[in-house]
Amino acid sequence: MDPALGIAASSLDAATTAIAVTSENIANANTPGYVNETAQMAAIPGGGMLGVGDGVQVTDISLANNALLATNNWQAQGALANLGSLQQMATAIEDVFPLGTGTIGSSTGATDNSLAGQLANFWSSWDGIATSPSSLAPRTQVVDMAQGLASTLNQAATQLTQLSSNSVAQLGDQVSQVNALLTQAAALNQSIVRTEGAGASTNQLTDQMNNVVGQLSQLVGANAQMQSNGTADINVGGITLVQGSQADTLSMTVTAGTASVVAQPGGVTVPVSGGSVAGLLLGVNQYIPEYQNQLNGVANALATTVNTQLAAGYTASGVSGATEPLFVGTGAAGIAVNSAVAADPTLIAAATTTGPGAVNDGSNAQAMAELGTVSTGPDAAYQNLVQGIGTLTQGLNSQVASQTAVANQANQSLQAVTGVDQNTQLTNLLQFQQVYQASAKLLSIVDAAIQSLMAAV
Repeated sequence: MDPALGIAASSLDAATTAIAVTSENIANANTPGYVNETAQMAAIPGGGMLGVGDGVQVTDISLANNALLATNNWQAQGALANLGSLQQMATAIEDVFPLGTGTIGSSTGATDNSLAGQLANFWSSWDGIATSPSSLAPRTQVVDMAQGLASTLNQAATQLTQLSSNSVAQLGDQVSQVNALLTQAAALNQSIVRTEGAGASTNQLTDQMNNVVGQLSQLVGANAQMQSNGTADINVGGITLVQGSQADTLSMTVTAGTASVVAQPGGVTVPVSGGSVAGLLLGVNQYIPEYQNQLNGVANALATTVNTQLAAGYTASGVSGATEPLFVGTGAAGIAVNSAVAADPTLIAAATTTGPGAVNDGSNAQAMAELGTVSTGPDAAYQNLVQGIGTLTQGLNSQVASQTAVANQANQSLQAVTGVDQNTQLTNLLQFQQVYQASAKLLSIVDAAIQSLMAAV
């Protein structure tokens, strides 16, 4: 009877372990980084002449790991996070330059408040001076329009500068997150080695490592190479940041307006090409400066176009327009209306002739009104700017949609192999419970037989 008791007891132990493993799978079905576990069983060889086994034993709790699918998923998620970060950056830049035209009610009808609308209204306002060069009202209107344009350009420049500052701060926050995860990965490597050496299961630690690497892939496009001892070496852009229990520390630096991520010790610049950090770096180093330069080009084109035309004319008192330009300063942040002209709009050089007749000469103002269509003027420069932003945003939206499909497919492929299928696990749980009940029944039968034999003696 002893062999029968041993077989029943081993079956109970194996079924208990299998039930525990299956229950853990069900409980962690939605846990990030969790990999499906399986209780591997094998017969216990018997020592009798008939070759009958001595029961069953759990030889291992295996993980359904797949290194290739995991790497593909990490890369796909990192690429999606990169594009998503760029998409958010492009949308924020686009918000600075609304493509539509905003309007407000006024006594003369709706007024376009977009920069493109303000430019159009500015050129049109010169018609008023051309029609009534001796009147103060149209001159005052031109000054008001010019001040509105300068203010809008100033505000746009400030918004872009603030967007850059916010993005740099966000970069710093994400680099701090990366450092915490790198430290956690190194600690997990140390725990894996220690646990493995003690003969205990490292499955839970491996699951935690998968989760850490997954987060790092979305932040900096990290990859991991699993080692024979169960640890993971983590690298970004070909630079190893975690090896064994050692982890580098990253810092975000801004030199001459260029942001970069540097690893310490060593001071090596990390070529981050994936994850949200890569998107932020590209936005700070390329996209924002590009549109800042284009906005400066709009402001400088406005000042040059207007002041050059004014320099060709004269005021009613015969003063050259070159003496009192309408705009001063350079760039979108620095452009402003000449305070002298703002205080005295009669300084606007509306005439092309000098002498007594200049007071009724609005020919230079008329020439100014026609400059809105100049190919090298501010209107064309601004149109190119907003078209570029629209093209950028549309392209990124398309790329994000495509990469989302790729990332979803990569994750689905990984989950199909390593993830938890709840229906399968529930079926397994019922099966192992039945095995447990059958084993308990066998114990009961053997016990009853022993009791009967003892009673018969």
